Amino acid sequence: MRTRQKTRSHLAWAAARLMAEQGIDDPQQALNKAAARLGQTDRRQLPEPDEVDAALIEYNRLFRPAMQSAELDRQRVLALEAMEFLAEFDPRLTGAALDGTAGRHSSITLQVFADAPEEVMRKLLDAHVPFRETSCRCRLRGENTTLPALSFYVDETPMELCIFPATAAGRAAAAGNREGGASIRELRTLLGRAAGTENGETD
Repeated sequence: MRTRQKTRSHLAWAAARLMAEQGIDDPQQALNKAAARLGQTDRRQLPEPDEVDAALIEYNRLFRPAMQSAELDRQRVLALEAMEFLAEFDPRLTGAALDGTAGRHSSITLQVFADAPEEVMRKLLDAHVPFRETSCRCRLRGENTTLPALSFYVDETPMELCIFPATAAGRAAAAGNREGGASIRELRTLLGRAAGTENGETD
């Protein structure tokens, strides 16, 4: 049992290092790459993505505290600006910018809610924001589902919008994601605490 846990920890750390140094956003992708490099073929030995995220936070704390903290704040500010622009779609911040693992190569991930994807597209088009149509996956009504998504850049940082149906089922699916989600108000509070400590400001 101890040997298995040691292997899991070693793989989680190796995957976290790949995420930090090579800009891999997806813990599972980094884990697969780390396992291949280390010759680990037994899938039962692989740690969960949450373990990789925890290792990444620890890696950044030990080796890149100032750089990672500044990049995390920068991405959260960009996310807040985008969310305020998209406020009519009740955006939620998820992913690395929320859980604290964001690095210089990370993308900002937002969930938005609309009756039709074209509504979000129109909002971006009216603001002359070039975007690319992509997709994202989640569980909706108990089944794995592919949802429309939009990809674009803000201040040279990639941003992904996953478009959920503006229905009770859509909101339940978004809330059930592993990362959870932060609203505009919650992100303002998160940034306000950090900024208030440094600049002497309060909410």
